[in-house]
Amino acid sequence: MPTQSFSTGNSKTTVTFNDTWRVADLGSGHNPHPRANILVDRFLFDNTERSGAPVILPSSKTFIVGDGCAMPFKDKTFDFIICSHVIEHIEDVDDFCAELNRVSRGGYLECPSKFAEVLRHAPNHRWFVSNKNGKLIISPTPAGYPMGWFGKLFFSLYFYGTRQVIDRDVFSFAHGVPQPFHFILSKLRKVLAKLWVLFKPITYTRFLWKDSFIWQVVE
Repeated sequence: MPTQSFSTGNSKTTVTFNDTWRVADLGSGHNPHPRANILVDRFLFDNTERSGAPVILPSSKTFIVGDGCAMPFKDKTFDFIICSHVIEHIEDVDDFCAELNRVSRGGYLECPSKFAEVLRHAPNHRWFVSNKNGKLIISPTPAGYPMGWFGKLFFSLYFYGTRQVIDRDVFSFAHGVPQPFHFILSKLRKVLAKLWVLFKPITYTRFLWKDSFIWQVVE
């Protein structure tokens, strides 16, 4: 059967889709996947969980307001479900993973790795998620999880001059500095962004499954 490949998730991982598949993008938010037939997001107007970016609603796709822990679909409605940078925000990951298995015959899940969370931790990320030999291992981030001075410095440089540093514990320079330092830090930010993608095996947890998957929550 004919297939198409698309760059998927923040990591731009290549994922191949059968042309006949019915595909859902769960948590599509401000970056809906081009292959998805159905877009699902819990928040239509509240942009807190997507760093302030507004939701995008392409006219060519069906958008449904739905909770990933209780999706309004029958069993195996979809052939494939995309879940990019959502699981780390979820309160009940057991219900969430069970729903992914229930509504779809396969899918692709992506989120920051534990290594990435240490350097770019967001206060609304509740879980460390790892792919261990085809099994999702999920553990809660500690209360008040500290970035440490190195993580704080990295975050300040990586998001220098962007909305990501607003109301965050960053070094003062992260909000903007005069020239010529502004030019230097802007270039450094772009270099770090490219390196982040280059080292995606350690900065992203990427999980592709068929039929169903196993997960374990480790307290």
